[in-house]
Parts: sequence; C-alpha cells; structure tokens
Amino acid sequence: MSKHNTSSLTRRKILASGVGATLAATLPPAHAQSVELSVFGHRVHQAAATSGSGGDVTAAWRDATKNTVSWVSLGDVNAIHERLFREASLSSTSIDLAYLVNGRAIPRNLALFEPLDKFLKEAPIEDMADFAPGLVAPFKSTDGLHGVPVRHAINTIIYNEELFEERKVDPNFKSFEDLIDAVRKLTYRRADGTQVVGLAFTPVFASNFLTLARCLGGDYMTSDKQIVAADEPMVRLLTVLADLHKTGAMPRNFATVNNEEIATMMQQGRAAMTINPYARLASFNDATKTRFPGKFKPMNPPMAKDLVGKASYASTVEFWSLVIPKNSRNKRLAWDLLRTMSSKASTISMALNGNGPTRVSAYQDARLRASNSYAREEATALAGSRIHLPAFDEQARAHDIFVEESQAAILGMKEPRQAMAEATRRVRPLV
Repeated sequence: MSKHNTSSLTRRKILASGVGATLAATLPPAHAQSVELSVFGHRVHQAAATSGSGGDVTAAWRDATKNTVSWVSLGDVNAIHERLFREASLSSTSIDLAYLVNGRAIPRNLALFEPLDKFLKEAPIEDMADFAPGLVAPFKSTDGLHGVPVRHAINTIIYNEELFEERKVDPNFKSFEDLIDAVRKLTYRRADGTQVVGLAFTPVFASNFLTLARCLGGDYMTSDKQIVAADEPMVRLLTVLADLHKTGAMPRNFATVNNEEIATMMQQGRAAMTINPYARLASFNDATKTRFPGKFKPMNPPMAKDLVGKASYASTVEFWSLVIPKNSRNKRLAWDLLRTMSSKASTISMALNGNGPTRVSAYQDARLRASNSYAREEATALAGSRIHLPAFDEQARAHDIFVEESQAAILGMKEPRQAMAEATRRVRPLV
C-alpha cells in the first residue's frame, strides 16, 4: 500500500471547492472523522491516477474531505481479478473501490458489486452521456449499472507513412477494398533489399481479426451472445486474408508471430501496416527503437463498398471500469471518490498521465491534443467502439476456438466457411 498526499496547492484549492460543495449538497456525511479508502487495481491504474503531468486526481478530494487514499496494486490481470472476486465474496472487505475489466463483467461477478443507480440519482456523475456508449452497456445487469468506465485500449490500423509514400499509396482509403488493394501494393522489395509485407498482425487475439471483420459488418458474436461467425461477412474476411497469406502479403510465419516481433517488423520497415492499440504508437515512433521515427500513423478502418454510408464502423475496444464491492464498509465515500475520478477534469488529467480517456469530450482538450497528435482519430474510434466479445463464463475458451479456426482458414488448412461452421459448433455449447 502507498498513500499519495502531495500535489499542487493551487490545483487542490480550485478542484476542492467543487468536490466539497457537491459532497455537502448531495450526500449526507457518512463519517465524522477521517477515513482511509482502499483502491485496488493494476499498477498502471495507480500511475495514471496519481503521477505524471496531469497530477494526482485524488488530491483535491482528499483535501476537501480530509480522508486518505491507499492504493493496493498488482501487476497481473488474472491475479487482480482472483483477489478481487475472493474479497468481494467475503462478509466484508477492506477494498472500497476497484478496477474491473470488461471481459470479467459476467452477471455472477457483477452481482458482487454495488448497483450504482441509487447513487447516480442522489449524486450524479458529471455528464454520463459523455462516456462512449460501448463502454457503459457491458456493465449493466438487471439490477442496474455496476461500473463506470475509466480506462480503454482501442485497436486501429497503424501504418508506415514513409512506405506509403514510397509506393505512392494514399492512406485515405474510401473502402475496405481500397485497403486490401494497398496491402498487395505494399508487398514489395525496397531499394535496400528489405522485403516488405503489406499487413502483419498477431493471430492470438480475436480483436485483431474483428478489427477487419467489422469493415464488412462481421463479428464472431453479437453483444447478446448470438454466434454469427459463420455468416457471410466473417467468411468473406477470412477468404480475403487466406489469399493475402498465400500470395505473400502477410508473414509466412503468421501463425506463430507475436506482438513484439510485429513491432520489430514495423520498426525495421518489414511490414507496412499492422493492427494494434493506439497506445502502441508512442513506442512504434520511438526514435531509439525505429528506423522511421514519427512516420507511424493511425488509420480508422474503412467500411466495405457495399456498406459505405449505410453502416458505421465499430472499433474493437477493451476497457476497465471502477466498481464498488457490495461488502465495502465505505460505499458512500467510495462513490464520491469514484465521481471525482470519473469527472471530465480527472479524465483529462489521467489522459495526460498516459491513460486511455473514456469520455469522448476529453479529446477536445487543448493539452491532450498537444500531447496526442492522433486525438481526432482516436475520438472517432472511441465514440463508435464496441467490445470484441461479450462476457460469459467460457469466454476465454470461446475466444481461443474462434482464433484457432480463423488461423486454420488463413493458413489454408480449412475452407473459411468450414472453419467458421466448426467454430460455431464448438462454441455454441459454451454460451
């Protein structure tokens, strides 16, 4: 555990006035003396909330309420959730506020956390409509809303601007078909002898396949758990990718390449495009690691010709939300801290600290735009984003089955339609 009690006094006074006034006006005092609230999550959550150019977003709240905040943070996602669910299942817990990833937001788990509707009515969160809808719906159950989104990672297509210019390819694609034509054209040998593939991505994440499938209106599953992997859009995508792989426009070792190898390929100019989160752009452009500093740019994927103007693209996203355990002893104070941490000002501050902001309006902030030259593209991606798979008990197994059958189709081991029919057959009993 560690306590954070330092920040700019001027910043504290400005923010504290709003926090204190809101607390006094809307929530009856739950404690007469100082309380230590425990916040549980990943180490990056603590860092994003407490350190960096955006400052400590809990500082003003601590000044206004005279309470303290203790962070309990781990470095492993599985360990975080195992401990969180164990603690939340006890008669009481020392955890007052916690981070929960969307993939674990199944009804059984959500039932361990306080429905927030009553708190929202008594002391509303600032402009709830500002949060991307795709980051709110997954934390709803029949009992209400259980979490408020606080951190996201959105996939995009990252491309090497220098290679595009070298091959005279305009990155402003009008359609998915234009994108695929470019993948073929960007598969070539450079003047220095470097062999370039047009597209490279890690094949172990379903979200990578779906980043492209959604250009065609495809998915593995819908948000209400309907399996649509064998529908025409997904089959069509895998047919295209299988041909790209066969003709050398994707890595020959596609089935085994990992994310770090993809990064190396991009930084050495051996791949023109990849699928990765926006957050990876910083390392891709790092002058100490790449031959092309500043040349890597994001591109929101285009829809297929027959869908342009008829359907909107939905970026694949994963995110964390703040939740309050039902067995916490300080639920009202935890709610007020949650409100503070999810305000517009705090969202921007955490974004300046390196967090993925879950409010669409955050990308309009001049400071964030100055530090993120891709803010406009990322804001567009966030507004229409949707999780890659709905949460359910066997989601991990279903994920692996979809990926396994997709790889088989791309490598030519199965026909795409056969692979997706098999994936559907294998996943259906798990849902």
